[in-house]
Order: sequence, then structure tokens, then C-alpha cells
Amino acid sequence: MTGRKSFALLRAAVPKPKIKGKKDQMQTTAGAIASTVRSFTTITASVLLGALSCGCMAGPEIESEEEMVGEAQDALTDWNFFTRTTATNLTGLTIANASLETCFLSGVAGNLNEGDELGGVASHPSVARVSIVSGNYQLFAHGGAFTNQVNDPVFSNNSIKANATCIPVTAGRTNGSWTSLDTPHRITDLGTSLRQCFLSGVSGVSGVWNSATNFVRVVKVTTTDATHPMTGWYIEGNLPENPGGSDGSASAVCLDFPTGTEFVSGERTSTTEGGSTTTFIGIGLGATVKKGCGLTEIKGAFNVNSTADGILITPPTAAEGEASAWHMTVSNPKIGKWTCAQ
Repeated sequence: MTGRKSFALLRAAVPKPKIKGKKDQMQTTAGAIASTVRSFTTITASVLLGALSCGCMAGPEIESEEEMVGEAQDALTDWNFFTRTTATNLTGLTIANASLETCFLSGVAGNLNEGDELGGVASHPSVARVSIVSGNYQLFAHGGAFTNQVNDPVFSNNSIKANATCIPVTAGRTNGSWTSLDTPHRITDLGTSLRQCFLSGVSGVSGVWNSATNFVRVVKVTTTDATHPMTGWYIEGNLPENPGGSDGSASAVCLDFPTGTEFVSGERTSTTEGGSTTTFIGIGLGATVKKGCGLTEIKGAFNVNSTADGILITPPTAAEGEASAWHMTVSNPKIGKWTCAQ
């Protein structure tokens, strides 16, 4: 794939389907402020490589629903970034055409330790995920619910925040999933060095995200063992089943990236109760605005009612300096693993 040498400075704001979830203030990175989550701003790489370098852009933390676009003259030519936070909105936000792009999780925060899946027709787990619906990727983020005596949902009002990165790669796309107590699920074979997998979704119900040792992840297995009888890419975890029989779950997507793509991976940890750590990621690939980053593992207790409590990747907001880097913020005693592609 070849990059483009020039880009539009700023595309017009694109209206999105109306969202019935909570009303949040949206901060655009062009300096304008929108009052609801019913629209979002698209920003192209020329803004990051030009106007952003003047220092007039907002910081890397992005709230409510927003899209950012980066473009580069590399094997990976574009990225799009979205974030969504709701407690009770079960409707997905359309973020990408699945025939042109693939999306995966780049952040999850909030209390995944609420909800149900077997207690009635209106029960729901707590969810942070991207899914293909009618040919488009949709981003879901909502808390859990139980069913009452008249089959209405009773929400726990635990807000969930989900970040997603979308990239213009669809070759070899293969999806896999895992649920509580399952053995590791093999998604696909090893492929070439250009194959990479990311988490695309996580969910939880009452009692399954209480431990600092709880995890879900994708893993590349090059040597077989008792739980990985074949080499390949796997999705796995250690979430329990709750006493009512409801499960937590995780999903993943694997892709074959174009020739010339480079990868860098890493791990970030926060060990301070009530604290957080924010660090650069993907620095090994050089020009940071050109890459796309996503989660490959989350580990820790996700049982705090705060959308600042989690593992969150945020994209560049400037062409130079610290704000030109992708960042990962890990809060409370959690561990997050990531991979960036360029």
C-alpha cells in the first residue's frame, strides 16, 4: 500500500445516528466544543502534521464519542479512532464500513462486574466491543442489567467506556471468541510475520471481574503444550462463571497486514491502588502519528464504577513533542498489553 502526499485539512463534521444514552460533552481536537454526543469531528493527518504542531489542539484525553483520522506514507496508511461511554444504551454506534476497514479495541474502562445473561430476556452483560452489524462496524459500550418480574431490564447504571481503532486492512480477517471456563480457543494458524491479532470485545457479569488476576488475551503460540495442542493464534482467559451460571467473554480479530508493515508490542502496569500510569507506546516505530494501536490483553479487577478506571489507549493529538505519541493509561493495579502497526 502506498501513502498519499497530501490530505484535506479538515473534513466537515459527519452526523451520526442519534444516541439515546447519557448526554456527554464532546471535546473536538480542533478546538471547538460540541454539547452532545450526536455528532463527531473527523480530523485528518494534515491537521496532525500541520495545525496540530502549533500547540493549539486539546490534550490526548478524548471524551464521549469522537473520531480522529491519521494518514501516512507507510504500509499502514490510515487510522481512525473512536471512543464511547454509556451506561444503558444498547444501540451500537456505526463507525466503519467493514468491507473497507477492520476495527478492534484500544481501550476499556468502568465496572464490567455487573449484569447477567441468563436471568431473563431483558438481562444484559456489561460490554465493551466492536461488532459487524449489517456490513458495518459498530461500537458498543454499556453496563449490565437484570430482568424484573415483568420482563423489563433493570440496569445497574455502571457506565462502560470503550475505545476503538479502525484501520484500512481486511485481508485474512478472522474472528474468534472465548467464554468463562473455556479452554483456549484457536482463532487461526500462525500465518506469516504480517499476521497480528487484537482484542475486539470484552464482557462481564456479576462476580466475574473481581480479581486482580482476571485476564483475557490474544496470544501467538509457536510451541504446543497441554492447553494449546496446535500452533497458531489463540484467544483465552481465566474468568469464572458466576453462581447463576452466567459467563464473561472476550472476542478477537486477526488480520494479514500489507507487505512492509512493522509491529511493536509492549506491556504497561499500574500497581498503585487508586492511582494511574500514563506512558508512551509504539515509540519503536518512529513517526508516531502514522501507526494504529490496539489491545492484546487486559488483566485486573474491573469492578469500580468509574470510566477513568481501566486500560485506555489514546491517539496522537499533535505532530511533534509528547502529544505526537500514542499513549496508554493504566489505572489501579492492572496490566495492559498492546501492539502498534505501521
